[in-house]
Amino acid sequence: MDHIQLFRDYLIHEKRYSKNTADGYCKDLELMQKHFADSGMELAELDKDDIKDYLGAIFSEVAATSLHRKIAAIRHFYMLLKKRDIIEENPSLTLTGPKNSGLLPGALSREEMTALIEFTYGSDLKGLRDKAIIELLYSSGVRVGEYVTLRMRHLDMRGRTVNVLGKGKKERLIPVTRQAVDSIDSYLLKKEGGKTPDSIIFCNLKGKGLTERGVQFIIDRVARACGIYRKVTPHMLRHSFATHFLENGMNLRYLQHLLGHSNLSTTEIYTHVSIDQLKKVYSKAHPGSRNR
Repeated sequence: MDHIQLFRDYLIHEKRYSKNTADGYCKDLELMQKHFADSGMELAELDKDDIKDYLGAIFSEVAATSLHRKIAAIRHFYMLLKKRDIIEENPSLTLTGPKNSGLLPGALSREEMTALIEFTYGSDLKGLRDKAIIELLYSSGVRVGEYVTLRMRHLDMRGRTVNVLGKGKKERLIPVTRQAVDSIDSYLLKKEGGKTPDSIIFCNLKGKGLTERGVQFIIDRVARACGIYRKVTPHMLRHSFATHFLENGMNLRYLQHLLGHSNLSTTEIYTHVSIDQLKKVYSKAHPGSRNR
């Protein structure tokens, strides 16, 4: 019996998965089957140690997102085989995704973000620029690659919006906080020159546009000055933006637009980090909770 074909039919006809998703899962299983081909072992014959050995063998060769998808495919596959009595025990029951895999950078806590925002920045050009950088990154959630290409024409100070050119050259209009606009305004008043519509907004002290590495250096330096002794990246601010919005009840579709994701499924990966907040709300709201 072709167990992979059985699995594909199950995903499409019973689980109502899309053809692309089903094909992706089956491709992952075919690669695993190929891995064990030389030993003559079939997928239905593998035990949990065989599977863990396989995942260990490919760990350094695939991206974290691909590894998590492969694990999901394996778990679904063996659940079906057990359900159909093709195998006696499910070897994937104890299978979990790798911890600290880098799938998503950790979000900063609200306290850490407050420390970054309320840090005493200098009143010179460097200090005003650094404050504006932190404010706008957290206020807009833009990718650092989008950030360093922002020009004066992309910023509407009066309307408090920024027009971002994202992946696939798709534009999106993002509202930003008054605090971010005020910080940018203070920086621009101090900045000499470079204020034409085509001018890059954020520059180094030599007047040239900041690079992604330059933004990274600034954020990491400010974070350490605030007493945050773990590495803080621009993407962590984007992740914090998404996480804190979700915790405050932001609609996932709206967040998808703000982040510039083509597919809602990409935005959904941010939802898992809000589970602690969800537990707190649940404990307060549930009529049987002892924490009320």
